[in-house]
Amino acid sequence: MTRDEALKKIKKCLALARSANEHEAGAALRQAQKLMEQFGLREQDVSLADVREVKVKACSTAANTWELRLVGLVARAFGCEVFASLGGHYTDAGNYVRTRHWFFVGIDAAATVAGYACEVLLRQCARARLAHIAKQPKNCKPVTKTARGDGFAIGWVAGAAEKVEAFASPAGDKALLLAYIKREHGELEKGKARDTTAGRKVAGHLMAGFRSGQDAQLNRGVCGMPAQGLLS
Repeated sequence: MTRDEALKKIKKCLALARSANEHEAGAALRQAQKLMEQFGLREQDVSLADVREVKVKACSTAANTWELRLVGLVARAFGCEVFASLGGHYTDAGNYVRTRHWFFVGIDAAATVAGYACEVLLRQCARARLAHIAKQPKNCKPVTKTARGDGFAIGWVAGAAEKVEAFASPAGDKALLLAYIKREHGELEKGKARDTTAGRKVAGHLMAGFRSGQDAQLNRGVCGMPAQGLLS
């Protein structure tokens, strides 16, 4: 029996240990304790077996404020912890390409649902942001267009919040999820967000984004079969 097989059996035994039948419950508990001792497992190891993680590609390598807010909104709604990883690879042409990913960590299906929801909302927000930038006067400097687009996106996230929070599920065991992250990924460094809107007049763009975000699409099917419940 492998360690993973033992974990599955221990979980079944612990479930049976809650049986109303005292004889059955006692036997199941003793079996669980025996397996835990045999494989050197603790209670936390059994709980960690329920933790899953899902990776979602970020919109850009920069930690943009609007994207951070959207990712955080989704993580809270689905009871997950989330962190980012910046990596890269060389192309066949020898160029080094950097890529940022978001990792959602949650209990059982929570991470999967959060990951799909994030992909859908990131796609919608990014598309609306680019459309808003395209509406700006041609004589606008690129940095101004970016700031206005990011301001719009920040507003979009705020506008979409009510719809996302309607899917809110109980928060996962924070200590357990952080223990999983530490075990699998070690100590993480705190990153810094990029806010292109600081010191710029983007109030009107924020409001435009807020109104647009209120039309965000997130089908309730996302709580069942993710691939069938997402709207792009």
